[in-house]
Amino acid sequence: MRLKIALRFVRPGRLPWGYPEWLRGLAYTAMMRGLPQVAHRLHEEGWPGPEGRAYKPLTYSWLHGLQPDRAGLWAEGAVTWWISSPIPSVVEALALGLLLEPEVRLGSHPVIVERMEVEPTPIFEGAATFTALSPITLSTGERRADGKLVKRYLSPEEPEFARALAENLRRKAAAFYGQAIPGDLEIQVHPPYRSKLVRIHDTDIRGWMLSFTVSGPPDLIRLGYEAGFGEHTASGFGMVAVAREQWENTPSHDARVLGHFVRLQASR
Repeated sequence: MRLKIALRFVRPGRLPWGYPEWLRGLAYTAMMRGLPQVAHRLHEEGWPGPEGRAYKPLTYSWLHGLQPDRAGLWAEGAVTWWISSPIPSVVEALALGLLLEPEVRLGSHPVIVERMEVEPTPIFEGAATFTALSPITLSTGERRADGKLVKRYLSPEEPEFARALAENLRRKAAAFYGQAIPGDLEIQVHPPYRSKLVRIHDTDIRGWMLSFTVSGPPDLIRLGYEAGFGEHTASGFGMVAVAREQWENTPSHDARVLGHFVRLQASR
């Protein structure tokens, strides 16, 4: 389930390069206001997967419509934000929270939620090419000469990047669906790549804006589209769009459908 959200800045202003951390705060605050039990599980527990790891079924884009300058990112008027999850209640929690309180803040900037739309999910058959709406990040552990294990972020130029991306998606499937999805999965990464280094919750995370093609079981491809690709998706990494998709011209459900979803969830 995916939402397209229109946000409007009350006053023009400049955002720092690290503003995605503010999106993280906005998302979790809205979910806590909307459906606290869902927000608690997402934030504190996650969904258990292989090897004792927990995964969080949420991804969201960075803001689209900002204008970069030397000092940061200029925000004026309307911008677009997408959020997505394979677990409908996660999206419903965030949507309900924003409907209950549509006047929010990004840092010190007052922002109004003008509109939310449920976007239809594309039909995936065998292969799909995606482009990143927020950077995709993957890491591996490496042992230094002194024996200490350290994290190293992978580059798309390394063959391990595509393999790790596929394996991460398979582990998410086991966590969110409760079982592995059989079938070969192949990911081909396409240059050019743009590196992004962002500090989120006191951690520097390096990700990549890029496009790539995924071939394999349709259920796995759809999961990547809904849950995000790679690591740190619940902190605003790994969201994708179908390549060359014209979002503004894509038919979407009327906002009243969203109201139906959240009313159903709130009554449970």
